[in-house]
Amino acid sequence: MISALDDTLLALADPTRRRIFEVLFAGETAIADVATAVGAEQDELSNHMVILEEAGLITRRHKDDREVVAADPGPLEVAAEWINTNRELWAMRSQIEETGPAPAPPQ
Repeated sequence: MISALDDTLLALADPTRRRIFEVLFAGETAIADVATAVGAEQDELSNHMVILEEAGLITRRHKDDREVVAADPGPLEVAAEWINTNRELWAMRSQIEETGPAPAPPQ
């Protein structure tokens, strides 16, 4: 089973999808404008958008006669929490490796 963290990390593993997400930080944007900003063909862009949407990183809606998309940074919180937790654990492990294990208490 793939988790929300897996979906987020997999979606952002591709540089084009990261660029799309960055473009959308400016605000809600028409899909055609996203395609221009990232230099992607419609079919390629559509595939990337599906992956980002399934990961919960973007939302789509119709506005007037066009489709617009917006970034949803919510899933980044799960990824950031995982990264920060593991960063702290790696730092503690590194510190233990540098100083050696704590001495045994006297008996």
